[in-house]
Amino acid sequence: MNREGTNGMTTKMTSLVRSGAMLLGVGAFAAGSLGCGIPDYIDMLQAMRAFGKANEAYGKQEYEEAIGFYAEATANAPEEHVIVQTTLRFFTASSHHLLYRPNVMDDPENEAHLDAALDGYEETLDVVERILADPAEAQENKDAVALYERYAIEQLAGIHRDYLDDLEMAEHYFNRLIALDPSAPERYYALADVYERYHDPVDNPLIDKAIEMYEKPVELNPDDPIRYRQVANLLNKYGRFDETMDWLARARDVNPQNPEGYYLIATYYWDKVYRDPDLTQRDRAEFVDLGMEQLDQALEINDEYVDALVYKNLLLREKAKLEPGNAAALTAQADEFRARALALREAQAEAARAAAAAAAEAAATGAAESAEEPE
Repeated sequence: MNREGTNGMTTKMTSLVRSGAMLLGVGAFAAGSLGCGIPDYIDMLQAMRAFGKANEAYGKQEYEEAIGFYAEATANAPEEHVIVQTTLRFFTASSHHLLYRPNVMDDPENEAHLDAALDGYEETLDVVERILADPAEAQENKDAVALYERYAIEQLAGIHRDYLDDLEMAEHYFNRLIALDPSAPERYYALADVYERYHDPVDNPLIDKAIEMYEKPVELNPDDPIRYRQVANLLNKYGRFDETMDWLARARDVNPQNPEGYYLIATYYWDKVYRDPDLTQRDRAEFVDLGMEQLDQALEINDEYVDALVYKNLLLREKAKLEPGNAAALTAQADEFRARALALREAQAEAARAAAAAAAEAAATGAAESAEEPE
């Protein structure tokens, strides 16, 4: 994880500090109300005091100091109060994690911070699992510690992926995140990213696994064309053009009255013809015609679709290269589409400027009338 990612983690963790303090307060109340005795109650008060100082240091990014106070709180908090211990273990691990510098090599102290973070997050999960499995535990406490479960798994997944280059454990923890919320598409994309990172076409081919992960969100919501396009983009990235076009067609067919789906297919055909030197002339001609067919359908739905006009112009110019005998006529057609696109673009820009001016005038008039109203 880079420094920017670490700062993002800091922001995320501070939201847990408040809930952690609340949990620790609940634990202190339980120590007194359940008749745990004066010594336990005093220990819990000392743990709460140390925890408050630890949170203050954590908020100031003084993580070494925070670790010391978290250790004091952990030593004083009764071990049987597993919710309290979960909170303390998690924030101790987080403090070590935030002190770790991935770009510093051969530094035992730095490596010790990473080891402590790993141990702390894993211990957090162990305690959380015991709480969640305990039928006697209050549901509100289970809901509270579930936050620690999610964040601890996220951090472990990132550590194994980014710092340790451990595909097996990264895959394990990203799958655990998916299991926590199988409806979240971003978790499948995150696991797909792991497979892409470790993909080796010869020694470790993983792209089919990545594609499988990209397909999962489509299964969850087959009415969202963007999810189909995500699969298409990944396939295209690895040169699987026919499959790319199949997925773009599926995205288009989700909403066949939206011209964008047809337009996007045409852009892929143009890009293939324009950039792939290995295409045969026959394939070029076929792809140009297929792309223009898609654009004709887009323009039938919306004849003022500027981007579709632009690409009709571009595909006609590619067709002119393929048909030298018709080049002049095809180029003239392309010029017409380009001129229409430019004229529409300028008209749309002028309309937008006029609308902005009218809105500004209306706002100024409203402000003036408000100022003239008697108090």
